[in-house]
Amino acid sequence: MASDDINRRLEPRVVGEEISVQYLSPVPRVRDLSTSGFFILDPRLFQRGETLEFRLTLGSAKPFVVTGMVRRVEPGVGMAIEFIRIDADARRRVKEFVSRSDPKKVSPSRNDF
Repeated sequence: MASDDINRRLEPRVVGEEISVQYLSPVPRVRDLSTSGFFILDPRLFQRGETLEFRLTLGSAKPFVVTGMVRRVEPGVGMAIEFIRIDADARRRVKEFVSRSDPKKVSPSRNDF
């Protein structure tokens, strides 16, 4: 930004402070979920092997945070994420959610990673 543009700002700015932001749109969607991970539909692709934190919400339950690693990337589609850090309660919740899903919505297992 040119110095003239900075000088024309009407409102004061805070620079260098601890500020975080989360995208609300586009909101990534989960295509499928298993007890070992999930496939996320998201145009923002990360590199294979990259580690990310996710906040997952299963149905109307309280969300929880997990750490996952990008195991496979499909450009223009999304990424396969493997859980690498998930606490016992969250793992139990994922397992229960998968087990009580409609059998017509459950695909046969295969190695997605």
